[in-house]
Amino acid sequence: MTQSWNNTRFKKSCLASLIAVLLSPSVNALESLSDDHLSETTGEGVALVLDDFKMVFQAPKDISAGSSYARNIENPGQADTGFIRIIPTGENYQQLYDTGFEKNYSAAYNSTYQNTVTTNATTYTTIQNSVNNDPVLYTSKYNEFYSSKYAIYEKAEIDRYWDRSKPFNEYQAYYNSIIWRGAAEAERRTIEKIKAEKPVITDATAKVATDTRTWITAEAIRQAQLSQKDPIAEGIKAGNASAVSLTAAQISNKRTKADVFIYGLALSKSDGSLNTRYSNQGFNWGSTVNPWLFRAGTEKVRQFSATEKDLGYIALEAPLATVAANEADNNIKLGFWTDIFARSFTSSNYVDPKTGAPNVPEDLLVSERLRLQFVANGLSLNGSQFRLFQTFTSPTKDYSQTLGLASVIRINTNDTPENLTTASTNLDSKGIRISTAAKTDQLDGVGSTPALNSSVAPTFHELEGMYIYSPNINLVLGTMDQPFIVASDGNNIILEVTRIPNVPEIYNKIYQNYGSGLGTTVLKGSTCNVYQCGEAIKNVSTDASALYQGRTATHSSIAIGSTERVAGTNLLRAKTDTNSTGIMFKNANGDIKNFGSAVIDGVLIQHLKIKTTGL
Repeated sequence: MTQSWNNTRFKKSCLASLIAVLLSPSVNALESLSDDHLSETTGEGVALVLDDFKMVFQAPKDISAGSSYARNIENPGQADTGFIRIIPTGENYQQLYDTGFEKNYSAAYNSTYQNTVTTNATTYTTIQNSVNNDPVLYTSKYNEFYSSKYAIYEKAEIDRYWDRSKPFNEYQAYYNSIIWRGAAEAERRTIEKIKAEKPVITDATAKVATDTRTWITAEAIRQAQLSQKDPIAEGIKAGNASAVSLTAAQISNKRTKADVFIYGLALSKSDGSLNTRYSNQGFNWGSTVNPWLFRAGTEKVRQFSATEKDLGYIALEAPLATVAANEADNNIKLGFWTDIFARSFTSSNYVDPKTGAPNVPEDLLVSERLRLQFVANGLSLNGSQFRLFQTFTSPTKDYSQTLGLASVIRINTNDTPENLTTASTNLDSKGIRISTAAKTDQLDGVGSTPALNSSVAPTFHELEGMYIYSPNINLVLGTMDQPFIVASDGNNIILEVTRIPNVPEIYNKIYQNYGSGLGTTVLKGSTCNVYQCGEAIKNVSTDASALYQGRTATHSSIAIGSTERVAGTNLLRAKTDTNSTGIMFKNANGDIKNFGSAVIDGVLIQHLKIKTTGL
């Protein structure tokens, strides 16, 4: 990236403050930060701090005195009907319809066609025999075929004896000896010589006689078939009209489109409940010394080759994760509920502009609906980072000078998962719950979804669901050296984690020695987990020890429940004692199935490509 400054000096902190003010409607409090202070921690940029922040999507009610949660009414979550609608338009549905119709049509009429062929076999045989047994007709067909095919067969026989590709063939030698008379004359005399010495005419005549009978038989059948109407075509026109209509109806009624309503999206302060989507408490995120940061920068990078160059990027960075365990950072509650419908193949994506709902609500049926609730407690995104840039030139066309992304996505809930057991009192304060059952039939809402009739949100059962306790998810999706790219191929989109080049200067930075933490002097890659994420960061160069975890890891990890770090390494393992927990199912009666903990550790995405088709 480039910067240009005129003669009039303009302090960067003023620009940062101006942008921050413009963004401030979405931020509750904007801390006063100096350039010097920021540069000591995370570098210069626009710093953002959330203070006492909370939000929930509710339906518009002009007469309300405020949020249903602020008014302390019973079941305040029933007002959580403000929604985000996602309408996947999919591929070329007319083309899919035509393909599906043809497939079903062929299957429907295949038996009819076969039956007709079998029925007409006797007719074909009768016609064939009538030709073979009619001397006048047979002679006529024979002469017709003989006159058109004999010259072809005779030439084939001559070519069998005179192989022009072999210069020392006896007839090629004869041809060469008289070429002085001209090529045409040499050709004619050579052919006459072959006819005189070889049984060309006899062989050609015999072959014509044999093939004539075969041809007459085939011709008789062909003429017979031409005299019969195509049973499939006739079926479409008349005889099987009802079956055609049935096939079309079956295709039209296939439910292959989705319609997604995400209701009541809520962010609030974490509490000890996985039954409520919203705590009605504000949370703080970031501080003056460790804020959210939106900034630009450059880094020396090797992409696709061993040549090192400066690469400019723009970055969005969450507050840094601390080296020391700090449960105060796991303070976010996320909740929403959703209705997901399977819609018919021929439905449209038009909406009512007043409500955002479909203009054909009859297609959204309760019987074709998945309704569920998602609640997460104790979330922290600290340590996450997203960098956008333009990739360098590459021999691979899709990689060259396109949009690149390097990201570390950290979703952690428990800094000390090794202490988690089934007896822990804070299980619900650090976990995710996905549930589907309503508390009662009467509290499951009216109609198929509130977007259609402004009905209240359902009240979900307080126990039923899948519980994922203390998930710690740390994903590395692209690096500056191995970017995640967004490219296009015609109308289709390509999302790809690029291949690791066969360049030691690049792959030695990515690969790791799994048993030794941050790698060896050669292999410098490492795994990002809740304990560390690459080289730790010091607050200032004079600090004796690092305060913050890094963002330079190249491998990912997913840990759920009771997990621990293997001593002397950066490897994680799931605990296996009887008190371990992580994934748990509960039914409406409160019966529990504990499936224990799980770890997926040291994952390296060497290459991943997703490409849309048919757009």
